[in-house]
Amino acid sequence: MSLISFSRDKFIPSDEVSLSVRGNYLSITRGYQVFTFFKTANNGTPVFLNDHVDRIMENAQAMKMNLSYSKQDIKGLVIQTLEKNDFSNGECNVMIIFAGKAPDDISGLVSSQEVDLFIVTSPIKHYPKEFYTNGISLGLYEFERIDAEVKTPYTYYGGIKAHRSLVHEGPFDEALYTSKDEILEGTTFSFFIVKNESVITPKLDGRILGSVTRKNLLRIMDVHNIEHSESVILIDDLKNSSEAFIASANRDLIPVVSVDGNEVGDGKTGPVYKKLMSLYQQEILNIST
Repeated sequence: MSLISFSRDKFIPSDEVSLSVRGNYLSITRGYQVFTFFKTANNGTPVFLNDHVDRIMENAQAMKMNLSYSKQDIKGLVIQTLEKNDFSNGECNVMIIFAGKAPDDISGLVSSQEVDLFIVTSPIKHYPKEFYTNGISLGLYEFERIDAEVKTPYTYYGGIKAHRSLVHEGPFDEALYTSKDEILEGTTFSFFIVKNESVITPKLDGRILGSVTRKNLLRIMDVHNIEHSESVILIDDLKNSSEAFIASANRDLIPVVSVDGNEVGDGKTGPVYKKLMSLYQQEILNIST
């Protein structure tokens, strides 16, 4: 699948998109970058585009970036980028990136230049079907991200270490962050449990990412009157949970059947997960620009 992306000021093949070590020094060496990631559905329609553009603009403001694009500009460029791609053979993933340029201060930390904009398309990633039917295992990793609500590369170093030790070199399918006895989020996903027939997810308190998938899943539960709350989840709460699942832009929802080697509920995919997964996928199938 040959894909087209937007790079700085023009449309080019996705394989040719690159950052310059000197020109994008702040992005590459200082992590001065924000991004958002989503997929397309229904023949190239971006999923939850408004929410993703809102978040990256808020993140850019939090990082005090100089921007030359408005929200409407970015939405329009995303649509133009997708229109240049052929979706007859499948969907794609999309990243919107604001990347810092060269510094103009003596310490190499600040630039007065406007950041570069990239809208990068890539082949969609498919997770194994058995993950959705049989569930996955999570390992616990003690780590709390700094500035967790900002989606930026420098917050992911803990995830790299966690994934390497628990997944790449360990027995688990994914890694879940903890802070002392509290569960926060996954390396690249939000986390939910079902307890006493109510869905619970950690609250948005500055220590977890303001996930667009999480936001829309909560909205869907509101619409369908599914009992849920945002609250502290302790590791011990897993013992009394009947179900657990993760959610992210490219995974949708995946059931969790064990955490740190201990079964969740009966160790099988549960009815609440199945209902929510069905409702979430219906939402995506009906989505429009």
